[in-house]
Amino acid sequence: MPLSKISLTNFRCFESLELSLSPGVNFFYGSNGSGKTSLLEAIYLFSSGKSFKSTNLAALIKHNNKKFSLRGYDGTKGDVIEINKMIDKPINVALNNKKIASNKLLKKFPCTPIHNTTFSFANASPDFRRKLLDRSAAICDEKFLASWFAYYRALKQRNSLLKNNRISDIYAWNKQLVHYGNSLTELRHLFFEKTLNNFRIILNSIGAINVFDFLKHIEISFFQGWEKNHTLLNILEDNIYNDKRRKTTLFGPHKSDIKFFINDIDAKQILSRGEQKFFSILWSCAQNEVLKKEYNIDPVLIIDDIKSELDERVFDLLMKIIQHSKNQIIFSCIDDTFSSKIADSLNQFKMFHVEQLR
Repeated sequence: MPLSKISLTNFRCFESLELSLSPGVNFFYGSNGSGKTSLLEAIYLFSSGKSFKSTNLAALIKHNNKKFSLRGYDGTKGDVIEINKMIDKPINVALNNKKIASNKLLKKFPCTPIHNTTFSFANASPDFRRKLLDRSAAICDEKFLASWFAYYRALKQRNSLLKNNRISDIYAWNKQLVHYGNSLTELRHLFFEKTLNNFRIILNSIGAINVFDFLKHIEISFFQGWEKNHTLLNILEDNIYNDKRRKTTLFGPHKSDIKFFINDIDAKQILSRGEQKFFSILWSCAQNEVLKKEYNIDPVLIIDDIKSELDERVFDLLMKIIQHSKNQIIFSCIDDTFSSKIADSLNQFKMFHVEQLR
């Protein structure tokens, strides 16, 4: 990353499209249904082999066609990524003409997506927040993915024993959960602390506290999935009968979360939709900055429908974030909201009117 060129064939509403992207800021605008989100969705596919809108990739194929094809080119490294999906076959991913697993894309073409679901970050489920943290942590540390897969494999085995009432065999899996669970928790907590630090740096650099009073009082904490004053092994052993009764493991890293409180009240009960959206964008931008500053990784930042539900004050704050970012940024909005003065202040700014691309 960054992507220099992309091409789409029979993807969503696009029959055929080729674009050259700026390594800096790329802005797509157009009316609802014009294809703005589809373009961002295609770029996200280069990073994940997945859509942030649909779990059914076959649904992304343009109507009355049998497959879609995507092609991306990284002009810095010379890498070419090709993605093909037929209606009745699994997705096919090739890097420089060699087939690879789609999960390899995450490190090759890292990306931080901010979209409709992300906008309600504080109000989302713990599982959603955990996945966003894990996605970024996996990009920067190979040990993370190894610990993640090993932990969830052990968790699956332990839960199977609980369901089948085979408690006598469970101790060995407790040891596996503890070993990989502690490693997973340590790596999550490390990335969380780096994100929190960059979150505060961004707040100070753009003067956001002067606009949103709640930012003076918000408390952000990492919950590891069990009480801090107990070891994971003690928690597993002490709760074995509750686990047996519920037929599942009640505590552990699979229950970890990022919690937000304002004066000891859950932030989701206080923040308006606009405030939640702004906070969510800030937190995601902070994760993106960690990858760049702490790990020398160049992730693309994708923001879909950036201006909806935000007033001019908040939009101005977001522009300050974008102006200071050194990463490739790709975002969308219904209207062309940029004056020539703002456009000139952005890093290698490039604008696309989506209706004119079809």
